[in-house]
Amino acid sequence: MDDLNPEDYEDYYNADGLEEFGVCKKTHVKEFSHAFLPVFYSITCALSVIANLTLLTLFIKCRALRKVLPLHMVISDILFTLSLPFWAVYAGSSDWIFGNVGCKTITLVYMASLYSSNLFVCSQSLQRFLDSACVVSATSIFKRANRNTITCILVWLFSVLGAAAHVSFVGTQHFNNQYICTYHFDDKVGWKIYTRFQMNILGFVVPFLVLLFCSIRVPCVAEFRRVLKVFKHEAAFTVVFFLLWFPYSLVIFLHALQDLHIFFSCTANIRFDFAIHVTECIAFTHVFINPVLYIFLNKKVWQRLRNGCRTSREYLLQESNTSSVISNQGGAIEMKAVQRYQAHDLIISAERPNNFLPKPM
Repeated sequence: MDDLNPEDYEDYYNADGLEEFGVCKKTHVKEFSHAFLPVFYSITCALSVIANLTLLTLFIKCRALRKVLPLHMVISDILFTLSLPFWAVYAGSSDWIFGNVGCKTITLVYMASLYSSNLFVCSQSLQRFLDSACVVSATSIFKRANRNTITCILVWLFSVLGAAAHVSFVGTQHFNNQYICTYHFDDKVGWKIYTRFQMNILGFVVPFLVLLFCSIRVPCVAEFRRVLKVFKHEAAFTVVFFLLWFPYSLVIFLHALQDLHIFFSCTANIRFDFAIHVTECIAFTHVFINPVLYIFLNKKVWQRLRNGCRTSREYLLQESNTSSVISNQGGAIEMKAVQRYQAHDLIISAERPNNFLPKPM
């Protein structure tokens, strides 16, 4: 499996990695991949479907919760999830059965959704920073709507263009009586290194720097009563994003150094292959962690989900308790009003003691 996408199994399943002075056997890497990856992709796909469809259902049912950038983040994660069953089948059999067009199409969907998901996560933080720094008005709301639309267009544009660089080098190849979906760089080593660094920059460095900047600056410009809430929200997304994507990006960087022949030993090659499997799986969990994190950190979304999960009896009991509280509060307010009225009468009476007696002639 190539360190950029899970569809390239040429070096791991169908051929032995070659180093400068002979053949580097990767039997243990192949066995690990065959046993682990199909199970992992299947579980990740199931969890992602549950988490993203739950959040998408909340957006559809409640218009007040529907926001442009989180909605597009969910769409990106769903598209990414749709590619996982194909990689699960491929990892289990090492034979690409979906044809050359399928190889290019799935790669395009996979790469574009991966880039866009990470960019939409950082775009939400950037939006919160701009909203906190600006005074809310009718004009600013209109500008925010336009800004979000432009942001979505730019994110999808950069994501598709970034994925196009990968698709142009991906295709099927007949190898050892099997078809593989893999990269074909031939002698274009520069393009291979470029795609690796593009994955690092567009998939990790840019989103992380935006998240880090917003997590530091948003509490400084937010209202005092919202500082703690905003900081927790930004810090949670920043820390989780770093934990998921930094190990994967680091291994990709080391693979780029290997392409430049800085590392070329068989032992290092095998360790990098194991590392890319493990770190890639950690990074892929973003597909269900993102929506779950958004639900738990967004109070309105979480309350809406809790209300939707309540039974009719629990809902009626809550409504009854709420009505009682409101009734008690109303009674207390009414009693205070009566007391204030009586006190007001006493004050007037004290100021005009003869107001009930006939005026003297």
